Amino acid sequence: MRTRKAIAGLALGTTVGLGLMAAPAQAAPAQVAPAQAAQSVEETKGAQATRHFYSSHWTLRECQARGNYWMSRNPSWGAECDPGLGTDGRFKYHLYMWY
Repeated sequence: MRTRKAIAGLALGTTVGLGLMAAPAQAAPAQVAPAQAAQSVEETKGAQATRHFYSSHWTLRECQARGNYWMSRNPSWGAECDPGLGTDGRFKYHLYMWY
């Protein structure tokens, strides 16, 4: 009998405790976006490219070959091979793609 009461008490306490910890759901306040906030397709076409790390390579030639491969498939992209240390502490060339 004591075991049943203990289990029921724990279950009830856990349920109430979790219910009190949960934040109530609230909808975000409605805001009307100004017409100037919307961008046209023409405005986004001229957006500046950003640099993204792609991969690390042992040789400069290997890095450049991989960059040229991706630029041949995506003519609007750019590639850059920067020398530096890899996560293993060894010297490598890091390929960065601009898109």
